[in-house]
Amino acid sequence: MNTDHIRHLYEYHFTLNRRFWHFCIENLSWKQLIGLDKISVGSIRNQFVHIMSVDERWFRGLRGKPDIGLHNPENFGKPDEIRLQWDLVEAEMRVYLDGLNDQHLEMPFQENMKVWNVLYHVVNHGTAHRAQIGARLRHLGLKPPPQDYIHFTLESI
Repeated sequence: MNTDHIRHLYEYHFTLNRRFWHFCIENLSWKQLIGLDKISVGSIRNQFVHIMSVDERWFRGLRGKPDIGLHNPENFGKPDEIRLQWDLVEAEMRVYLDGLNDQHLEMPFQENMKVWNVLYHVVNHGTAHRAQIGARLRHLGLKPPPQDYIHFTLESI
């Protein structure tokens, strides 16, 4: 495992987050985006805000910054407000990833975790919530974008 592999994995994460975001924005009304669901954190909007919040919290921790908690989805009244904040979070994540080296991956983080464990967790967490968004989209009669890692890899070649 090395930082090039981690950066590739994060390109997958960032690309799929944006792909799902654009699909939802292009195919759903605001009412559908905020419509409550019993899956996980509620609405599709809530799912996106949750992914963004968790990404931000873990990367703040990796950078030694204080935990600011989760963003309240209710504070985002329009899709543009979510996207603006998410772009800032992604930019900070990219700065961290650009400065990462192979030795950083093995550094201890908390308890029994190393930095690479956290980095894998963040991507896996995003995948789980995109799957929940995909389930909601299917419930609404739409076919969500594929999110299998292999599809991203084959597109990247």
